[in-house]
Amino acid sequence: MNNFASYDVSLDVLDTELILEVTSKNVLGFKKLFKFFNTHFEYKNFFRRKRKIYYNWIEKIYYAKNKIKIKLYGKMFAITLCGVENPGGNYEKLKKLTGF
Repeated sequence: MNNFASYDVSLDVLDTELILEVTSKNVLGFKKLFKFFNTHFEYKNFFRRKRKIYYNWIEKIYYAKNKIKIKLYGKMFAITLCGVENPGGNYEKLKKLTGF
């Protein structure tokens, strides 16, 4: 019998469809792209290295002063998305996507 879900396929292979893209701008106006998938999100850090963060690492997502903040377990600071177009709408989409 052929099962739809195979134990041979890793989560990374199943989690390749891009669901949402959010562009954040810092104080100097530089843009940073956040790509949200089924179970993780990706962005490039200050050193241009790709960071991949799974949703189960997220402690809290909150929205304040037109900024979306993503707090991770065990981290002192939150990841802040600033200068986002339609921040309220994107915040609601992120809450649904991440299960908050």
